[in-house]
Amino acid sequence: MFDTNITLRLLALVCGIAFIQAACTQERYPSYSEQTSNPTTTKNSSFSLFPDIIVPAGATMDVDRSLVLGGRDEWIGRLSMDVKGEPSQVYDFFISKMPIKRWQEITTVRSEISVLTYSRDERIAIIQIKRKTLGGCKVDVTVSPKGGPTRNSFQRTSEMPVDPKRTIERAPAN
Repeated sequence: MFDTNITLRLLALVCGIAFIQAACTQERYPSYSEQTSNPTTTKNSSFSLFPDIIVPAGATMDVDRSLVLGGRDEWIGRLSMDVKGEPSQVYDFFISKMPIKRWQEITTVRSEISVLTYSRDERIAIIQIKRKTLGGCKVDVTVSPKGGPTRNSFQRTSEMPVDPKRTIERAPAN
């Protein structure tokens, strides 16, 4: 049999080599590629419920801050997530990837809290990206129905119709 001391040294050597190899090959920031809706390939399959939104790889959903109504391509509400990496990387990710899902850019602002606004069909998406204190970003994706003036929204509705034939009844005097 092997000596216990030699076995422990071999185990320490193998662990040390594995640690060094992992440290040398690890990227500084995670890859920002689209997560597919296949639960076996995503780190958090809960994002597969939102196939019309691009989510950075490695993002985790903040369930306490998320409030979503509906599902699939017709959901509305706020989808909140924590994303690793710098805010500028996350901003660039959304700028380049949202058009893949047919979202059209309306306006964007890159600042301390970056805001990107998109339109798709009858919905609007507003993405807010904010740096977290201990690294990474907080990303809120808020989707709502597209609003706008309706055909009758400019007509005056506060006027009461007048009926000149109607007589006014007075309350009896006491």
